[in-house]
Amino acid sequence: MSVLTSTCPATGDTVWTGPIASGADVDAAVVRARAAFRDWRRTSVAERVAIARAYAAVLKARTADLAKLIARETGKPLWEATQEVGTMVGKVELSIAAQAERAGEKRSTMPFGESVLRHRPHGVMAVLGPYNFPGHLPNGHIVPALLAGNSVVFKPSELTPAVGAAMADAWSEAGLPENVLQVVQGARETGAALVAADIDGLLFTGSATTGAHFRRAFAERPDVILALELGGNNPLIAWDGDVTEVAALIVQSAYITTGQRCSCARRLILPAGAFGDAVVEAVAALIPRLPIGRWDENPYIGPLISDAAAATAHAQVAALEAAGARAIVPFGGIEGRSAAFVTPALLDVTGVTVPDEEIFAPVLQ
Repeated sequence: MSVLTSTCPATGDTVWTGPIASGADVDAAVVRARAAFRDWRRTSVAERVAIARAYAAVLKARTADLAKLIARETGKPLWEATQEVGTMVGKVELSIAAQAERAGEKRSTMPFGESVLRHRPHGVMAVLGPYNFPGHLPNGHIVPALLAGNSVVFKPSELTPAVGAAMADAWSEAGLPENVLQVVQGARETGAALVAADIDGLLFTGSATTGAHFRRAFAERPDVILALELGGNNPLIAWDGDVTEVAALIVQSAYITTGQRCSCARRLILPAGAFGDAVVEAVAALIPRLPIGRWDENPYIGPLISDAAAATAHAQVAALEAAGARAIVPFGGIEGRSAAFVTPALLDVTGVTVPDEEIFAPVLQ
């Protein structure tokens, strides 16, 4: 039996160990989820709402423990992990309201009679979760899917399996019937097996490249719902305002979560002249003031998710500099810390041809 292990990127300590789901295991999970779907779809919306609210109550009661688990497994600061749990709790009522507003049955009179719109559960939803928000982002797929009467097979990121297991445990304590939510742990092979299985929907948060692959893979399967929340290469344009306030906003946007948000600013676009120069100077002055440390040291910036992620970021920055980018604030490691720790960078790429790709790290161009 193959084993999956997750570690804290800040310390290297083992956080979770468990079996990797084989292709046969994934197929069996989908079969169980489909069997459970037959009864789950027949439950009333009120029953599903009650279980979802019970799940939110479990999350709220476990906030401290779950936040610590998220912080240890991702490396993000404890304050940010605590916010993530709060967002997970809040998503339940938002989803209940959306279900009531957008689904159900609606009738309207037409010139030729009556129009009736009915919503029905779709089937088995596969959810592939990311590592940067291992609770919040898959939770945003799972809660609405279950409220609508679907069953779910959830593969957490192989870098954050413990959080996925904790979410499933919370649903179980809330009273979700057995097998309505299945968790399969593993890396790319497990995910590929799930995508290839007899599913009715794929709900994915991750890279644009992977999302494009999924679009092609399901091009001839219009019956399969695809919900793809993908990364980008976000520009932030600053053209006027108080330089101090503008710089603070830029720093927060670019470097929060150690740059590991698909919503982080990656490219800063400024007008030539005094204002633009002053903003660059102010941003460069703020960067060294950002506290960097372990999740329990109250930092603003923790490590990247892994040593490998840091190595990739170092290579990407080196390629930019080789192409002509100038380091205003250089990218680097931190002596005495794990290789996953990096320092935020500010690179001037004026007049340089750079690839239109996202660097998932605290690097602002």
